Amino acid sequence: MPPSASVAGVTLTNPDRVLFDAQGITKRMLAEYYVRIAPRMLPHVIDRPLSIVRCPQGQGGPCFYQKHWTTALPPGVCTVDIQEEEGDRKPYLYIQDVQGLVSLVQFGVLEFHLWGARVGHVESPDRIIFDLDPAPDVPWARVANTALRLRALLKACGLASWLKTTGGKGLHVLVPIVPDVTWYDVHDFVRLATARMVADDPDGLVDVASKAARTDRIFVDYLRNSRGATAVAPWSCRSRPGAPVAVPVSWRTLKTLSAGDGVHVNEVSRYLSRARADPWRRVISDRQRLTEAVMELLMTA
Repeated sequence: MPPSASVAGVTLTNPDRVLFDAQGITKRMLAEYYVRIAPRMLPHVIDRPLSIVRCPQGQGGPCFYQKHWTTALPPGVCTVDIQEEEGDRKPYLYIQDVQGLVSLVQFGVLEFHLWGARVGHVESPDRIIFDLDPAPDVPWARVANTALRLRALLKACGLASWLKTTGGKGLHVLVPIVPDVTWYDVHDFVRLATARMVADDPDGLVDVASKAARTDRIFVDYLRNSRGATAVAPWSCRSRPGAPVAVPVSWRTLKTLSAGDGVHVNEVSRYLSRARADPWRRVISDRQRLTEAVMELLMTA
């Protein structure tokens, strides 16, 4: 019988299986990481449809992206049926507590990706994401400067924004909103804001996914805001060498960053001890609205 361990009330089989070889991070260590970070992570994750990246053999083995769950549900994991574009209703995952996070680690999940809406209001988004995805030859300073310029544009529209590293090359800029608009409203706003950014810096930015067009440029991916699209969750591990984490950061500390993947799972405790205040503590309570007046400000900012 394989060895097991209990974490957050979930039985982990083969808890000492190494998931990240170079760091020696085991399944138990990753589960304990999510328990430790749950107070900061869960407010942004609970009751949101999830897409997950599963790597049953660890980061170095085969991984696959999963949206639907059709087998027996593990502890703390729920599903909600959502109608897809083709008309079929499919079961999407969501969780409500730390037990759900740990249960999915038991099933080989390394990454959590979120819808911009809650399960009770899937047609009414409450988050806008601007994904700044640089080509490999783009210096980090340009990525950081683009994020600051985007923040200034949003501020001119009367919108506060928050910042997150992606655990990869780039940054996410988040705009929380009251969920009283449609996906079309959000998509139109982000498309127009992105076009404004690109028009102001056509040599440095691009809003099309073509690799040829992205050479030496930053791709501003506004399609993260389409219905069914997802973005990596704050504090999610990434299925990449080194076990980097997508970390919420303050605008004030942006100047201290040198990459979007600079904080790893086994370094988060030390990182939290240096940055004790949660930079996203006001995200959940923010009540700003995406209104016609905001759209008019965008056109004139």
